[in-house]
Amino acid sequence: MTNLSYSEERTVTTHVRRRPERHLPFMPYGFVPLFGLLVLLWIGMGPFAKHIIEQTATRSAEQTLAANGADWARPVVSGQWVWLEGQPPTPMEGEQIIALMRASQTPTWLGSAAPVTRVVERFGTSVITPTATRKPEWTFRLADGVLNLNGNVPNETTRASLVATAEGLIDAPRIASVADFLTVTRVAADPAYAEVALKGIRAVGSCDRGVATFLGEEFSLRCELPQSGVAALQQVIASPQPVGRLGNVDILPNEAVATCETSLSDLLGMTHIQFAPSSAAIDPSSSALLHSVADAATTCPGTLRIEGHTDSMGSANANELLGDARAEAVRAALIARGVPAERLLAEGFGARKPIHDNTTAEGRAHNRRIEIRVVRASD
Repeated sequence: MTNLSYSEERTVTTHVRRRPERHLPFMPYGFVPLFGLLVLLWIGMGPFAKHIIEQTATRSAEQTLAANGADWARPVVSGQWVWLEGQPPTPMEGEQIIALMRASQTPTWLGSAAPVTRVVERFGTSVITPTATRKPEWTFRLADGVLNLNGNVPNETTRASLVATAEGLIDAPRIASVADFLTVTRVAADPAYAEVALKGIRAVGSCDRGVATFLGEEFSLRCELPQSGVAALQQVIASPQPVGRLGNVDILPNEAVATCETSLSDLLGMTHIQFAPSSAAIDPSSSALLHSVADAATTCPGTLRIEGHTDSMGSANANELLGDARAEAVRAALIARGVPAERLLAEGFGARKPIHDNTTAEGRAHNRRIEIRVVRASD
């Protein structure tokens, strides 16, 4: 019997059954991304974002006020609207702090930014007048190469004309750029006011640093520049003014300011004006020194600030008051010796600016002093 061998091949067929994919119905899952966007929009426009915006605007406002010594003003913030409340020492100071607030910036994680976009004054000296009788007012300030234009103008044509004139004066590094903060409002559309504004731009554009203002229909200027530019500036100032009146004009030639302050510093550095202990009464032994100071002051340009400094003995408040009183006493003494009162300011600094060590008797004696400086355009 023959044995037969054979191999069997089996074919195995595998059947794979694919489970059908489950699809979520469009309703309501299709609205999930839309819902997420709506949540983000709510966060961006809701109370949280408003709080962050107001916090940033408040911080920026407070830093600007503190940096410029405007402790008379208080910021009230709602969103990016900032109202400044208070009683400015002068209308000019009120206008200047408004201008600085509008240009203020604050650090953010993306770099410096200007969070305050709307600044409105609510000063105690403000008087609301009908729009038909309101007059244009402005402050033009040149500092650190930037010419800032602040104020109100009657229409866009006037604004564009003033900005174009300012940009035509760009001459880096003295004037590197123009910052336009002019506001078009319903004020008198009188060409005479625009002419005065153009005069202000040309005047402050002649300065290294300066500020020209037209407030209460009074034109004022404070300007620092080289002696070589004084004659041309005086011609601009002397040009006819079609409206308003000419106020205080301080032209400060750099060379004359340096000579003046050196002369006064030498006089007051060699011999101090003597006062009775803890008093603002000037010792009679300082009479001759006061005469010499008065003579030097009469040759100085512009306005002079008399600064009263003390040592650190006693309370800070008492030292501030004593510094004020001594500065005022020196001012009165210089007026009595022929220096015009309108050219002298007095300010006390107490013990805030020592020049020697207050821990020694000799150092304290040096710190008890009077200094006299020219009020600069940047002050």
